[in-house]
Amino acid sequence: MYPSLLIAALATLTSAFPALRNADPKLVKRAAEISARSTSSLVEPDALGISAAETNCGPTPCLDFDPEDQIVSTTGKYAWASPAADEIRGPCPGLNAAANHGYIPRSGILSVEEAIDGMGAAYSMAPDLAGLLAAYAVAIDGNVAQGVWSIGGPLPVGTGQGISYSHNTYEGDGSVTRNDAYTNNGDAHSLNVEKFEAVYTLGGDDTSEEGRAQRYTPDKLRARLQDVQNEAIATNPYYFVDVVSTLIGVSAAYNFLIQFMSNHSAAEPSGYLDGYNFKSFFGITGSPGSFVWHRGQERIPDMWYRRPTSNQYTAIDVVGDLAIGYLAYPSTLRFGGNTGTPNSFTGVSITNLTGNLYNAQTLFTGNNFACFTFQLTQQAVPDFVKGPLSEINAATKLLNANIDPLLAPLACPQLGKYDQGLFNSYPGRTYSPTGPDTNYKI
Repeated sequence: MYPSLLIAALATLTSAFPALRNADPKLVKRAAEISARSTSSLVEPDALGISAAETNCGPTPCLDFDPEDQIVSTTGKYAWASPAADEIRGPCPGLNAAANHGYIPRSGILSVEEAIDGMGAAYSMAPDLAGLLAAYAVAIDGNVAQGVWSIGGPLPVGTGQGISYSHNTYEGDGSVTRNDAYTNNGDAHSLNVEKFEAVYTLGGDDTSEEGRAQRYTPDKLRARLQDVQNEAIATNPYYFVDVVSTLIGVSAAYNFLIQFMSNHSAAEPSGYLDGYNFKSFFGITGSPGSFVWHRGQERIPDMWYRRPTSNQYTAIDVVGDLAIGYLAYPSTLRFGGNTGTPNSFTGVSITNLTGNLYNAQTLFTGNNFACFTFQLTQQAVPDFVKGPLSEINAATKLLNANIDPLLAPLACPQLGKYDQGLFNSYPGRTYSPTGPDTNYKI
């Protein structure tokens, strides 16, 4: 059985504190104390301190730097190329950059195996995480029969809409740089320069075009998630967050920005994300106040070093990072939505969502949060998949093949039927824009 995810995160952070720059000795001592006791007794200052101390390498800091292992090629077959007219790009800058360099198919259409290989090579994403995300994309908005999915708009064959049009199933409200679908005529895939600039300014006050003095951390992005959620609740009458968009589609994406875009060096083996690398991955040029987004032009910077293959970012790391973030910023763990007007958010309780299996007090004890995340993601699929029963069964089988190995070591209690009906009263739940047949790019 895995140890408690938060305790494990605290323990690894504590053991690595000597490697942290500017580590506060008092925080080191406090983290050690916290790691020895139950997570249920955590109070917000403790969790905030742990979040602030986390490095850009996730719950397990990267202590070594191996340039041969970590350099990511941007030459030869991996040279950057702007996508052709029939090549798909979408809302995820990391996927777009990987496709523009040929780490995943430049077409923007790929299989689970191609996602595992390509995302591992480009970003040192672990096979269990890449496989889970890709299998889910195939099951929800891909072509299950062919075993492929689109990183952007609709597939040329079949009914799969791609992740650009996966609202409330893969993509969700509250994105770090994209608009909520309802407030932007169904377009949740185009970058909003104002939202990008709001995130960019969190990194410091370097207003030069390169922005190399800017620094972004997991904690800064977690705080930004809280602000974006509050802004969306205040402006989007259809704001809605269900299980998958809360746990995987949106919240985890804030962490992915740090974990997969940070550059690594001998001086900073756990990585750093500056303005230069940030802009490159998002297809942005210019300086604050005059940023320009270049659609589909995301690129991996030259001489960029990924996280080490000895410390790939795993599915368990994702859950650990989410736990740290939710404990530090409790309001970001929310399910429900507005009821048709701004500032009308009404939540669904964890107790009701899990049939009394978990509650707010027990969710972060033992393996509960990992069980909660994987079980609810698994049970949500049959409600999301469109098509005949045979297709639903095939999609469920595909996802289970990638989730069951994650659940097996956790010894999770049996979760009753996931009741999607708890979300039926929210108008945002049924808002599901689709892409035009000719929209093969974005």
